[in-house]
Parts: sequence; C-alpha cells; structure tokens
Amino acid sequence: MKIKNILCIVFLLLVTGLVTLRADADSIFNHKITAKEAAKNLPEFSDTSCKFSQDKIIKSSASECVTLKSKGNFKFEKDKGVTFETTYPVKSVTSYTSSQNKHVSSIVKALANKNYTYLEKNFDIYFLQTQDKLWELALKPKKDSKAAAALKVINIHGKSKIDKMIIDTQNSKTTINYTDCK
Repeated sequence: MKIKNILCIVFLLLVTGLVTLRADADSIFNHKITAKEAAKNLPEFSDTSCKFSQDKIIKSSASECVTLKSKGNFKFEKDKGVTFETTYPVKSVTSYTSSQNKHVSSIVKALANKNYTYLEKNFDIYFLQTQDKLWELALKPKKDSKAAAALKVINIHGKSKIDKMIIDTQNSKTTINYTDCK
C-alpha cells in the first residue's frame, strides 16, 4: 500500500509539474512585441471615470508581508493623466498629471496616446490576446532604464478598456481593479 501511495504522489507531482510548465509556456513574457505592434492591438483609450479597488502587498521583512486595501474613484483624462480619489480607508487624492509624478504620467500618457517611443526606449513590451479579445500588456524595465531600480513589471489587463493593473516593484505588489467605468 505504501508504494502505491508513493507512486500516486509522484504521479500527481509530475502532472502538476507538467501543468505548471505548460502554463509558463504561455506566459506573457514569451510574447515580446514592438511598440508599433502593441499599438495596433490595444483599444482606443478615452477619458473615463471608474470605481477602483486596490490591494497593495508590502514586504515588511524577509518572510512577512502586510496587505493594505483601499477603494474609491478613478479618473483618467487622456491629455492630463490619472487621479485616484481614495474614499476608503482614508480619504485622499493622488494625481498623476503632467506636472506631478512625471515618470508615472509619462507612462500613462504614452499608453493612452499610443506614443510608444518613450515606452520602447525604457521598457521591453509584451502582449498576449485570447480568442475572446481579452488582452494583457506587460512593461518590463530595460536594465539600463531608471525605472529598473524600483520597478519589476507592470501588467495591464483588459478587453475594450483596462480592467486590471498589477504593478510589481522591488518592495511591493499592487493590484488595482476597475469597475463601473463611464
């Protein structure tokens, strides 16, 4: 009986390993493209207002993490940038406009206006689209980019608009979901 159980466990591990390898084979990072190709595949972005919910996981030590949750209102203006009006847990406003937070604003404006010169200079660009038109865009800083010191990757998911954004830095991972967009 023991040998049969061990063989079952080994088989399950092998199957799990094969499934994991197959999932990795279809990873976004196996689909590097040029900025021009990305521009063709992404929807047109226009001014919008949405609700957002955010989970930010911060590494507090080598083995511990803290999760911060927030929610509120999100506003995107194509020519200006984005504004987050947090309503929970504390009311605040964070604005990424052209005059504030220049680096973040540059990324947002480049994506919205399909001006990928800045992005292609500073990031490797990856894109994957499914048959049902769901897409994922990943921006990974190039090693010589200023962003590489703090940022690991930005993943953006959507269909006709952006539904989710994941920002992975050296010390945190932030997931932002957008709903009720107008």
